Formats: sequence, C-alpha cells, structure tokens
Amino acid sequence: MTLGWTHAILWLSVGFYGYLIVHHALQAMLSKERARNLCLIAFFICCLAFSFVDIRMYQPTPQPPRYAYAYAITQFITSSLCAVLLAQILNNSLRLGLERWLRGLWGATMLLPLLAIQGWIVQPSFEARPIITGGYYIQGNSTPLGLVYSVVYLVAFLWTFLTAYRRWRLHDSQDRWMLIALSFMVPLVMSDVLMYYGLLAFFPTWNYNYWVVSLALSIRLNAQIYQLTRDLETANTELQNAYRQMVAHERLSAIGQVVRGIVHDLKNFFNNVQMLSDVGILRAKRDPSFDPTDYFENIRTATAQAHQYLMELLAMTQEEGGLVQTEVAPAQIAREVERLSGARLLNPPIEIVNRIPLTLRMHADRRYLMQLFLNLTLNAIQAMQDWHGERRIEYDWVEHPDKTVLVIRDTGPGMPAEVREQLFERAVTTKQGGSGIGLTLVQRAVEVHNGILQVHSEEGQGAVFVCTFPTPPIVDSAPNTTLVSAA
Repeated sequence: MTLGWTHAILWLSVGFYGYLIVHHALQAMLSKERARNLCLIAFFICCLAFSFVDIRMYQPTPQPPRYAYAYAITQFITSSLCAVLLAQILNNSLRLGLERWLRGLWGATMLLPLLAIQGWIVQPSFEARPIITGGYYIQGNSTPLGLVYSVVYLVAFLWTFLTAYRRWRLHDSQDRWMLIALSFMVPLVMSDVLMYYGLLAFFPTWNYNYWVVSLALSIRLNAQIYQLTRDLETANTELQNAYRQMVAHERLSAIGQVVRGIVHDLKNFFNNVQMLSDVGILRAKRDPSFDPTDYFENIRTATAQAHQYLMELLAMTQEEGGLVQTEVAPAQIAREVERLSGARLLNPPIEIVNRIPLTLRMHADRRYLMQLFLNLTLNAIQAMQDWHGERRIEYDWVEHPDKTVLVIRDTGPGMPAEVREQLFERAVTTKQGGSGIGLTLVQRAVEVHNGILQVHSEEGQGAVFVCTFPTPPIVDSAPNTTLVSAA
C-alpha cells in the first residue's frame, strides 16, 4: 500500500513552487528587483527538487526505494543550496553585511557535488525510520565530512538569524514582519536535527519548513515591490508638479518680456491722445471760435488703433479650436513680434533685421505662426542677455517653388552639441532657470502644419532655426523690402 498523503504533498509542492517560480520570473522581467527575484527563483527550484526526492524516501515498508543513494545525494545538495540561498536572500534583503562570509560559504558549497560523487558526503547505507503517521522514512547516513557540512550549514543558518535580530532597530516594519515569519522555521530546523539523531519520533517537517520560508520571502519581496511602486508614483507626481512650476515660471518670464513691448506701444498710443487733448484744450482757451472737430477725429483714430491693437493681441493668444489656415504675411507677423519682444528697449539694444519680403504670403494659422516667431525671438533675446558679442536677430526666408522656408537666426552664444541633440525634449534648455517649454511650443507650431523644424548651432556662433512648411509660397510682384529695427 502506498502512502497517499505523500502524493498530496508532492502535488501541493509542485503547484505552490511552480506558481512562485512563474510569479517571480515575471517580476524579474517587469521590475528593477531582478537580482532578488532571480535569487528567489533559484531558492524555489531547489525547494521543489528537494520535495520531489524527499517524497521518494517515504515508503510503506522498510525496503529502500530504487535509486535511493542518488536521492540521498540530491537531498543533501539541494538542502545545502537552500541553506546558502536563504542566508544570501536574508543578507541582501536586510543588509546584514555578511558578504565576505557568504563568499566562503558559497565556495565550500560548490565543492559538494564533486565530494558527494566520490562518496565522501553520504554513505551508501540507509536506515528505515518509522513515521508516527504510518510507513517509513528511508534516511541516508552521512559520512563524518557530511556531518561537518551539516554543522556548518546549521551554524550559518543560526548565525544569519542572530545577526538579523541584533540589527532589529535598523530594520523597517516590513523587514521585521518577514524576520518574525521566518523565525517559525527555527524550531522546525531544530526538530529535524533532533529527529536526525533519533531523539524525537520521526515526523515529516521539511516540506512544511520550506513552505514557511518560501511564503515569507515571497510576501516580503512583493511588499517591497509594492512599496517601490508607491514611491515611484509619488516621485512621478512630484516631478509633474515641479515641471508645472517650471512651465509657469517660464510663461511668466515670457509674459514679462512681451508686456514690456505692449506697454511701450500702448504708451505711444496714449501719448498721442494726451498730446492731442492738451493742444486742443490750449487752443480752445485761447481761441473761442476754435473748432475741435479735427482733434476729436484724431483722438478717435488713435483710440481705434489702440483698440484694434489689443484685439489683435487677444486673437493671437486664443488657442481654441483646430488649425485655421488663412493667407498670412510672415513679414507682418515678424514686425509685430519685433515690436512685442522689447528688443529695442534693452541696454544695449538687440538689432532685429527682417529680410522676409512684405510681398510674401503663405497659408498658415496666424496664431501658431505668431507663437513660433515670438518664442524663438524671446529665446534669442534671453540667450544674448549677457552676451558681449554681436547682438542681432534676423528673420529670413529661402526661395523654394513647392515649400515655404522661413529662417530665424541670431548671433548669440550658440549651444553645445549635447544640448542641440536633445533640444526639443521637455525641460532641455540653455537658459539658467529655464524650462525649455518655449522650444517645445515652437516645435508644436511647426508640426501642426505638418512642417519640419531644423536647428544648426555651434558654441559661440549663434543659432539658426529653419522652419519648412509644406505649402508653396505666394509672392506678389512688388519689390522686396527689408525692415531693420534697433533701439
């Protein structure tokens, strides 16, 4: 009659360890805890191999099974590997500092297969031990060297736990719970030792022992991966918040630069209104027959121009709706950007040369084209803020029959190759305190038109941005005009 419960234990072990091996193999591929997962997989494989050969040693009669000697050798080697792997896992998880001692233990363990084959670890004789649940356990007898190895592994096992408990205060709560769970195997191991020497009636405990260890280690590593995932989500949230703050800072910086140009233009409008009003009041006081109609007309014209200017600014900042392409004049947009940028107000000023002919037209969304010119201009101005060389920004174009090619270049400090290669990635910038969002918007403005943006730059030689749009240019027959501005 066979022992039916041994088959139940075997299939339970196969299912249990098989699940853990597959689970941690996936964890090794998907998480950064690859080394720890692989160490656990090796431990589970050894546990499964031990369970398989251990079950073969349970017999209904005292007669040893076939291949009993091979089973005994495999049993000794796999249990030894489990002991070393357990010490290695605990050392890695709890940071016990036993690396040097473990290297020596691994070296001694690597000699075991050779020594076992030579018959120096397990004797070819067996002892049938009655089991209190029925049947017999066929136990191999160790040689003196095998007993030495057993004592070494027992000492290593107990020393690892002793070291872990001595560092109790340094462990976090998860490590402490794992250590407590693993401590249940201490009495099981001691019981196995007493049963081995015949001081206790034999009872099958090895499989239970390994189940406890495997479950505790698996739970600990999964808890650690869960905590790492939580920490990663927190770090990602913090990075997103930091990026939003950088974007807000960059926008405020760009807004401040633009506001200077707007204030300057509005100041001119209102100076005209104030001058006309002052002159009209003086003339009305001196000449009672004075007709102020012309002055009122001029005041109305000046305020209408200011109103139109503000409406155009409002229209350029609106980004609602999809791409709306109309026939626009790049030279006119460049002139508006020149006025808004405030380059002429700097000390010393930055010269802006507009070489785009007023006769050039193209099909594009005015809002995005304005965004392109404005961001590249502001970037160039900020790059030349402390530049002591030539200070000039040029708007130009390249004649092409099928495409509209616009060029914005500056004579600033340029950029190194490592920055140029990653220029349009978020948070890449050459400006101190910048976020790089301006160039991201430039790239977006070109891409929404299905265009191509290229940059050419060397350190100390300025930067050239070439924007190629797929729509053909529309050029009138009027002569070319170049606009030059400087404060």
